[in-house]
Amino acid sequence: MTNIRKELVLAYIRNYNPSTISELENRLSQDGIRSSEEDLFGIVRDLERSGFISLGRTRHESLTSFLTEPGEAWWVYAIISVSIVEVLLVAFQTQTRSLLGLRILFGLGLLGFLPGYSTLRCLFTSDQFSQLEGTLLSIFLSVVISIALGVILGVGYLLTGISSVMLLSSYTVALTLLAAYRRHSFLRSSLSVGRHAGTNGA
Repeated sequence: MTNIRKELVLAYIRNYNPSTISELENRLSQDGIRSSEEDLFGIVRDLERSGFISLGRTRHESLTSFLTEPGEAWWVYAIISVSIVEVLLVAFQTQTRSLLGLRILFGLGLLGFLPGYSTLRCLFTSDQFSQLEGTLLSIFLSVVISIALGVILGVGYLLTGISSVMLLSSYTVALTLLAAYRRHSFLRSSLSVGRHAGTNGA
């Protein structure tokens, strides 16, 4: 635990107007002041409660609250659902027309989009790509990942329909969960500072 004072943090917020906790931490670090992100987060919350600053929007303080917010975590459930359903459809070798169409549709998504999308969200937690850029990168990454996993299975003479979909689904779900955790951590440390209130120290 660091001994950084609220007055110092407030002064840095007023002087440099950082937009995130990470930016504030980096600014303090440049001046030789060491503090953990956790401590700064607590101090910023205290300053907000005291009325010295206001935060642009409320962020999710726990991973559970993030995952229960449809507006933020819809993609997590969508990817996991598609992956699980595709595994079940392949494993039970469904032949009915409607389920076969669903199997082909989900299979194309699992082969050509979802692995790359999960990887992209895991690597880049902020929304820095346009929708078109994100789509093209997701497709490119998915093709590369699908080929790489297929080669791995082929080397071990394990390349079958069920083994390939199981491995691809496992990769996609694992990366999706990691991406959700990283996104939550990013949002939690991205408290945008609004107006400055008061003139005295905390």
